[in-house]
Amino acid sequence: MHIFLWALQIALAAKFVSAGVTHAIRPDEAMLTRGRQRFGRFTRSLLILVGLSAWLAGICLILPGATGVEAWLTPWAAAVLAATNLLAIGFHSVCREPPRIWVSLILFVLAAFVAYGRWAAVPL
Repeated sequence: MHIFLWALQIALAAKFVSAGVTHAIRPDEAMLTRGRQRFGRFTRSLLILVGLSAWLAGICLILPGATGVEAWLTPWAAAVLAATNLLAIGFHSVCREPPRIWVSLILFVLAAFVAYGRWAAVPL
């Protein structure tokens, strides 16, 4: 179970670090245009906030557990990512096409599993 959780953490970290870069540094122009229509001038700031949060949480899935320093951050990062994906489901249902909802739902389930696994089943 410990190895499975590590593999899942690494996969989630890769996904969220890349999503953080995509949202904060290289946003899609079509995404920005749709966002501006819904959220106005705060779209870019919101994307930067979401991107940096995803990047930081992705790093916190791996680094604390790998170094053994502040390992309690790993389940918290997974819980934050699970909550963020619940919010993303609502956001994507309003702003985007339906397939994005399934991605957020799957990521929610995986992040919630890591959070539970690192809190209760196999703590670091």
